[in-house]
Amino acid sequence: MMKKTILLGAAFFLTVSPLGAAMAEANAASAKNTASIQNKATQADFTNATAKRAKNGTLTLHWNTSADLGPVKVFWSNRPDGGWKELARTYSSYGGLQTADPNPGSRVYFKIKGGNGAVIKTAERLLPLQGATNFRDLGGYRTTDGKTVKWGRLFRSDELAGLTQADISFLQKSGLKTIIDYRTDDEVKQKPDPAIQGVTYVRNPVFGQSGSGTDIFSYMAAGEFDKMGKPGDVLVAANRDMVDHPEAYAKLFDMMLDPAAAAFVQHCTAGKDRTGLGSALMLLALGVPKETVVQDFLLSNQYRETYNQAAVDAMVKQFNLTDKNAIEIIQALMDVRPEYINAAFDEMAKKYGSIQGFLEEGVGLSAAEQAKLKKMYLE
Repeated sequence: MMKKTILLGAAFFLTVSPLGAAMAEANAASAKNTASIQNKATQADFTNATAKRAKNGTLTLHWNTSADLGPVKVFWSNRPDGGWKELARTYSSYGGLQTADPNPGSRVYFKIKGGNGAVIKTAERLLPLQGATNFRDLGGYRTTDGKTVKWGRLFRSDELAGLTQADISFLQKSGLKTIIDYRTDDEVKQKPDPAIQGVTYVRNPVFGQSGSGTDIFSYMAAGEFDKMGKPGDVLVAANRDMVDHPEAYAKLFDMMLDPAAAAFVQHCTAGKDRTGLGSALMLLALGVPKETVVQDFLLSNQYRETYNQAAVDAMVKQFNLTDKNAIEIIQALMDVRPEYINAAFDEMAKKYGSIQGFLEEGVGLSAAEQAKLKKMYLE
């Protein structure tokens, strides 16, 4: 009886004394913290994922998360919308995975699934082609309303004349349906696109039939670099001109709205200026933030770095250049720079009030059509 009384007294003491209150408060706080951690884990998500290929073909996946998602399963498929096969199991805290190509010679997409059910898809942005330096997928970009551009539907590229038979097979397996060519007749005549069985070819010149580059090369040959203004002036003016003559981009959106045309690639010669603006307009129409659009525009510098340097060196040698300003003008022609695409945005604002105004009035994309595009190309 004494023991029971002592135990009851002790329990009463712990319940009503400051020590008992502190212990009860600590236990409640611990339970609250545990619940909070569990709740955060449930709400946590992937914020970004990338896939990059090394020269030996090894693929490195990298992801970021808003919190630890625990165990992760990685799946692969040759389609972006199904047919997933488990590739590996790891932990989200590792932040990535290195793997051999699970399906060499074909396009590969990855789905990463966290222990809480969070999912993100990714793929190589730059396609592993031998005959093109800037052929890339516009998928994976987040929109302002939290959706994502579908992978494997919208592509951009430089000239395709150098595609190998292996490249062509790769693109056919990737489901490519349409090629939209922005180049002039002269450019097409010099380097025609290869005929690809099952793929429709569409001519859609941005600068009409004469083009805008003839004077540039005549100035170079004559050594009249002063007629080209400061480094970058030519492409600033070209971006404004493309906004002032948007017929090719109106046709681009007509193609984009046709379910039979996608997946499609739009391309020019370098895949950076005419194609750069076309890509920017598509992403903006889908609701991708302008900052992200500019980042995509600038990726051409990364993917074309080796080619660009070789081209600059060749032109310096061809025209026997020693003048620093002339060399900087050539370098600016090979680059993409923020001021180029921003010149286009400024022209849209000047003539149409905003980028949205240009989409609606300049290229004739109605609000209903923009909504349709989002249903077609976002997930």
